[in-house]
Amino acid sequence: MTPCIDAVRAAAGNLEDREVAEIFELLRGRAKELMAREGALGMEQATLRAADELGKQAQHAALIEKRNALLNLRRRGEIVSFVRGSFADRPDLGIESLLVGTNLSRQGSRMSVAAEQKALGDAYIGGFIHDLERQDLTGILAKGDSDVDIADALWKIGTSQDTSKLNDQVVSIARAIQKYQEAARIDANRAGANIGNLPGYIARQSHDGEKIGSAGFDKWLEEIQPRLDPRTFEDVTNPAQFLRGVYDGLVSGDHLKAPGDKPSNGFKGPANIAKKVSQERVLHFKDGVAWHEYNTMFGTGNLRESVLRGLDMAGQNTGIMRRLGTNPEANLNMAMDILAEDVRKSGDPKALTNFNTARGNMIANRFAEVSGATRIPGNAWAARISANVRAWQSLSKLGGALLSSFADLPVAASEMRYQGKSFLGSLGEMTAGLAKGRGSLEQREILSSFGVYGDAMRGEIMRRFSADDSVGGKMSRGMSLFFKLNGLSWWTDANKASAGLMMAHNLAQNKGRAWGGMDTGLRRTLELYDLDAGKWDLLRGMDTRMADGRDYMTTDGIPGIPDERISAYLADQGRKVSDAAVRETREGLERSLRAYVNDRVSYAVLEPDARTRSIMNQGTRPGTIMGDLNRFMTQFKSFPAAYMQKTLGRELYGRGYAPTPLGEGYRGSKDLIAALRNGNGERLAMAQLLLWTTAFGYLSMSAKDAVKGRQPRPADDPKTWIAAMTQGGGFGIMGDFMFGEVSRFGNKPLETLAGPTLGTAANVIDLWAKVRSGDDAASSALRLAQNNTPFLNLFYTRIAMDHLFLWSVQEAMNPGSLRRTEQRIQQENGQKFLVKPSQSYLDPLGIAR
Repeated sequence: MTPCIDAVRAAAGNLEDREVAEIFELLRGRAKELMAREGALGMEQATLRAADELGKQAQHAALIEKRNALLNLRRRGEIVSFVRGSFADRPDLGIESLLVGTNLSRQGSRMSVAAEQKALGDAYIGGFIHDLERQDLTGILAKGDSDVDIADALWKIGTSQDTSKLNDQVVSIARAIQKYQEAARIDANRAGANIGNLPGYIARQSHDGEKIGSAGFDKWLEEIQPRLDPRTFEDVTNPAQFLRGVYDGLVSGDHLKAPGDKPSNGFKGPANIAKKVSQERVLHFKDGVAWHEYNTMFGTGNLRESVLRGLDMAGQNTGIMRRLGTNPEANLNMAMDILAEDVRKSGDPKALTNFNTARGNMIANRFAEVSGATRIPGNAWAARISANVRAWQSLSKLGGALLSSFADLPVAASEMRYQGKSFLGSLGEMTAGLAKGRGSLEQREILSSFGVYGDAMRGEIMRRFSADDSVGGKMSRGMSLFFKLNGLSWWTDANKASAGLMMAHNLAQNKGRAWGGMDTGLRRTLELYDLDAGKWDLLRGMDTRMADGRDYMTTDGIPGIPDERISAYLADQGRKVSDAAVRETREGLERSLRAYVNDRVSYAVLEPDARTRSIMNQGTRPGTIMGDLNRFMTQFKSFPAAYMQKTLGRELYGRGYAPTPLGEGYRGSKDLIAALRNGNGERLAMAQLLLWTTAFGYLSMSAKDAVKGRQPRPADDPKTWIAAMTQGGGFGIMGDFMFGEVSRFGNKPLETLAGPTLGTAANVIDLWAKVRSGDDAASSALRLAQNNTPFLNLFYTRIAMDHLFLWSVQEAMNPGSLRRTEQRIQQENGQKFLVKPSQSYLDPLGIAR
């Protein structure tokens, strides 16, 4: 063997003995595989062919390495150029803008990694859902009865088998799935990945570690082994040991780290996203039916959830590679080293200290959010239990969320005012849009081009109120049903549709105006997404779309822009004109336009973005003590946090505010005062926003009082308007705590401060103390059960339950409690009950008698 090793070393260069041994192991394994597949081959012929195949693979890997080295160099240059061009005075804020976006009115400050990820994932999913709706197929996929047939169709299409005997609708759904999975694969490869077209691919496979662990290795092996394709065991010398390693990895949460995994395919470096998404699956199922059977037994969701999760994950991975390269963390760090050197050369030691501090804290937390590190469980079992507990709290306490959401309308109008439209006109359009719901089919097609589509279908309404997105499976479907029943799905989808269509129509209305002739608010907003006069001239020259008698500008018109116009634009910019440059410019226009509408809709219909989540998560991971404690304490605070960070932050810092120099750092209240005094319209915008959110907050309070059978709070009491301002969101979570009897979502002050789960735990402890001391704990137990029973607190069913049953039980357990409640409400809020519980409650079961 030594002469062979010497020969390989002489041919391949200075290799270590370990590396040479790995080459021989690969040759031996590939030769055995060829001999098993083609019985006529002898050992010598098989070894020669194996060497040829591995040589070609090595050449391909070397080409990938060279390509990605160039991509990373280019992305690094773009990072440095962006920060130097727009944030030379505050490179720390420049990096933050690059990662998660900021409200500062500077070129490209919202065209972030996070915006790219969200817009791309939403575009895949929005386009997919729209294709289904256009063929009236959404209900079939959502119902789930045809999942096994769809999986079978996907496998047959992917392996070029006959599908003529399958149901036509099932095949159409499968082709729609394949269409967007293929688009995602191509986009990922162009960003730096190397994902092959895997025959028979169905969807991103999920594994429920709890189910797998409960079954045990022997049962899991018994179920999975007959369903696996022989490809699973290529290059695997010990299949039993391999599957044992896979099992241990799945149960522990360290997915698919098993002995016998294939070697790296041409990607090197830490946290290499390209390598991660390019690795072939470890487990290959023999057909679609086998995949579905395994997914039913050991997966975390149905086929629809697997497809949507896979498309969303593709958007996350491709988005970060597009902006930070194939080794995002390493590339970003190298770029920040260059920027740190810029700061050092400025001669201000304190500025360098502040930059390095931000780099180690704030920027690290922002990167953890966009890289997905905050979604990787420290302990999979603990993360799942904690997420389900938080979901239980949501199902128990958000029954009246629709009535608390009326202030969404003036919040959306304030966003349109920021973009240069009339506040009152926008408020009227948003209100009228509620009657139209999600709009016509043509309007939904327009929205799908921006990825503004189908949160109800995706079951993601909860993300408006929580930074926790780790719930899956049955609990996730339960939450989706819950938000449909409480009306929030309809409300959110209708408002997003109205806001997105308003923006697309506003662009079309401005098509005839040159850059300098547009409203300054619209120009300022477009600049946030790296659009300028030259790019606007390209956009205004494309065709618009008509829907229901109105014109809309969409991304669909960008492919129709003539190459000659883009070439002229590039020449005016002093850039080299080439086919590649034309294509990249066209793609850049599409990405900027999509990100603009997609991102600004999340301002109009508030939901926490990556920046909000990074502030709340602080870089922690679920399934760890600090990670789950943090998520428990911040549950239901995402909405007020988003209000303060996005709505108030936009008004304070989004009209030309100049941040303090890096050497001075953040100056707290002095910065806020400076923002209000800088004369760019913030004071008027803030006053208008607080006025209208307070008015709509009063409407929300009155609606909730009505379903409780109470009179509206007296309009001449100052406490009423303080509470209305709180309800409207103007004072955020601290206003809830300081001035409200309960918070926006019906939580007591302890729950508001510590989170509903910890508040409930405190209530349980109090109840136990009463039981041990011999006090009457029946009424407290009833109240605890009422406040923690899923679906019980839906706003339209709770009042009926109160009259028919619950008040009777309360009075029977605690005589006189209903009258005391009436007196307390009268004393604290100046309210009377329209129908007094103590005198007219129904008692069909005779409990109170």
